[in-house]
Amino acid sequence: MASIAAPRLAPYLACTGGNPTRALRLYEWNIDLSAGVYGILHRFEVILRNAIDARLCIWNATQRDRDTNRSYGSDWLLDPAPLLARLAERAVTEAADRAATAAAGRPNPTVGHADVLAQTSFGTWRFLLPDTDAGRQLLWKAEIAHAFPHLPTGYSGQAVTDEVDRVYQLRNRVAHLEPLLNAGRTQRQIKAAYDVAGWIDPELRTWLTSTQRVATLLKTRSRI
Repeated sequence: MASIAAPRLAPYLACTGGNPTRALRLYEWNIDLSAGVYGILHRFEVILRNAIDARLCIWNATQRDRDTNRSYGSDWLLDPAPLLARLAERAVTEAADRAATAAAGRPNPTVGHADVLAQTSFGTWRFLLPDTDAGRQLLWKAEIAHAFPHLPTGYSGQAVTDEVDRVYQLRNRVAHLEPLLNAGRTQRQIKAAYDVAGWIDPELRTWLTSTQRVATLLKTRSRI
């Protein structure tokens, strides 16, 4: 118990009426819950990035350089058209650097699209979705919207952004080892992951929901 700082344990003590034994059990429960949530986040991030990446490869290949009239290739991560360069250059550069470091020890250290894609962060995809930026809105309408063919009628790109942002916030809490003690918020954030996956492909939503163990873990909290 002494190895857990008082500020970190405080939320758990607050939820257990100051009982240190129950607070420690709740702390352990939160670790289990975070592990379960991470499994959902792991699958969701791969689903989201692959769906958006496929559409950006198509879009990038339709673009031409205004000065030279050359066509850009489908590899938007290594040869981005100007709009994508503006929106994601820093994130992609950092991903490419990580990919190069990871490839350095391989017999063939050449870095390709798949290498960089694997190193992109969740934030890369969250911040390519539409907001007030005209470029993001254009990219959504021109191509990224097609990554969500099952988006319900009447739902906008902003709805996708809002739901992905819920998952992004959950991801940040788990990554920073923060407590997930607000069950309602956690359930809404997890549902957002299920919904967005379903907007990409209903079978992917089924995959997410059938492999999760969070629902069971949430029910066990009442026994702490």
